[in-house]
Amino acid sequence: MSTSSERGAMGDHLRRWWVRTLVWGLVLVSGLALAPAGAQELYVSHQFHAEDDSRGRAVQVFATELARRSPELKIIIRPQLSSGFTRDEQLDALQAGTLDFAILPFFVPSKKIPELFLALLPGLIPDFATARALKGSEVHAKLQGIATAHGLRITTWWWMLGGLAVTAPRAITPSSVAGLKFQSCGLMQDLLLGAGAQLSDEPASEVPMLLDMGALDGVAMPYEEFVALRLHEHVKLATFGGWSLVTCFSPMLMSNKTWERLSVKQRQAVEEAATASEAYFADAQIEIEARGRVAFEKAGAQVRSLTDEEFTRWLNLARETVWARYSEASEQSKELMRAAKEVVSRVPLARP
Repeated sequence: MSTSSERGAMGDHLRRWWVRTLVWGLVLVSGLALAPAGAQELYVSHQFHAEDDSRGRAVQVFATELARRSPELKIIIRPQLSSGFTRDEQLDALQAGTLDFAILPFFVPSKKIPELFLALLPGLIPDFATARALKGSEVHAKLQGIATAHGLRITTWWWMLGGLAVTAPRAITPSSVAGLKFQSCGLMQDLLLGAGAQLSDEPASEVPMLLDMGALDGVAMPYEEFVALRLHEHVKLATFGGWSLVTCFSPMLMSNKTWERLSVKQRQAVEEAATASEAYFADAQIEIEARGRVAFEKAGAQVRSLTDEEFTRWLNLARETVWARYSEASEQSKELMRAAKEVVSRVPLARP
């Protein structure tokens, strides 16, 4: 658990990074008239708030870092779907080459390309150490190859962890949530269904009200949602730290057509800018989790990690249901699962 001084230091670090990004943004705007010949405008579309969501801020870090390395590439960001595309239409536009970049929850392309669901399997990637280990691995290469075959490129390695929050203190095992109503996302929904829970699919903004009304018993969400929705005011127990069942991959995807028309030097600049954004994003997730933990503790909610027994029961259920269905879907899925388990087994303390 982070101390208050550590959290303060982390917050100061992120603020300094954010100020530097804004300063560079002003430099870029003031220098547009001096843009080099052959400048290319590259558009990024996403559904998130530009300042309040870490994905909205991380893409600005990416744009700033790219401009420093390849000034002729001008990134134009269209947040909150202001590009005119719906969330799912962004994927089609990327594949068609009519949009250059989009930040998408990974379940959106996974619905169209089922092998990509690997990154959303509950419990498979239980912490940031495992997510980091996957980057540059055989798994990363295979996912990138699948994305390329479908006109896409995985540009950033942005991972979010989350937890479960419930309206009454209780054990959090598959048997204890049977009959309860939960709001969740991605394949975590399938795991909850396998445990006998009911699912709600209401707009996220209505979750606090539904918890207060008793129409919802709990949620399984990223910590960013915990904080944004102020769930500490509406629940009595939340899981923080330890192994996580709620792992969300939310990368920035690139049109492979855009990638192919870049020079070798420009591609290197994109990759370096992506790496810089990943460092910012990882720090932001640590800060968000720490902030959420403090808010829940101050509100008097019980805060703890899943016990070893609880996590083991969930993991066994995941292996028997969600993981098994994924592995059986195709030979490619089976091979991806094998490769992922091999990487995970080499991560210290990684359970799956």
